[in-house]
Amino acid sequence: MSESRPATIDDLGVTGAYYLAALLMANEQRLPVAATRRSTLAVLAELRNLHVIEVPWPAARWEIRHDAEETPIEHLQWSYAWPEYHRPGLMHVLCEYLESVTQDDFGLALRHRYWEALAVAEAERFFELQLAKHQFEAAWAQDFIFVHRDLQLALSIAQWRYCCWAATRQGASVALQQRVPALALVREAIYSELQQRAARLATGAWAACALPPSNSRPGNALGRVFATHLAKLGPEFWMLAPHIEHLLFRAKT
Repeated sequence: MSESRPATIDDLGVTGAYYLAALLMANEQRLPVAATRRSTLAVLAELRNLHVIEVPWPAARWEIRHDAEETPIEHLQWSYAWPEYHRPGLMHVLCEYLESVTQDDFGLALRHRYWEALAVAEAERFFELQLAKHQFEAAWAQDFIFVHRDLQLALSIAQWRYCCWAATRQGASVALQQRVPALALVREAIYSELQQRAARLATGAWAACALPPSNSRPGNALGRVFATHLAKLGPEFWMLAPHIEHLLFRAKT
């Protein structure tokens, strides 16, 4: 056994258990591992650093690897490499471990950090879909990260989704007003509208402006493991702003 490889799930730690449960769930339930490809790569990188999986990096794929698996949506190869635990039944054990994570300051802080990261990824992914719907560059979705970082507003995922929807519609309106759309101007219009909508929501204006998804279950494994096992938020995953007080309230109910 590698000296740096965890011997038990306790040694794996909360983040490792969370990420491994998400990776296994993605393969079992045909889900994306995370909301964005960047987030999925971060999950695989962390599990690789823990030596519980192997990946072909820096190559894109293994030429020949009989035990190679592939994330079903992102099509990223990986191989299970944790001989201390057999694969059958492991996801169930990991989820039980995550449900047992304490509700002390450390446990709540971890959950809060995960929720904030999930909120950014979920909103960015929704923004990307809205941009593609209007035939704009999907890469513009990264602008959301700058808005979120600069404004540091406590909005719910559903509220951020509303802001992304409204901003993209504003961009479409600006584009229609131009004979030949100037893409740089359209992008700036979307960015500005995203900032303004978020700021207005943060003041309490437009309190009802939120766009939760029709299916309250997160559509990726990382979000689903969090909302089902780590925080047990249910639909409130979308409707509440990530905050320790909200997690504390759920812990007491």
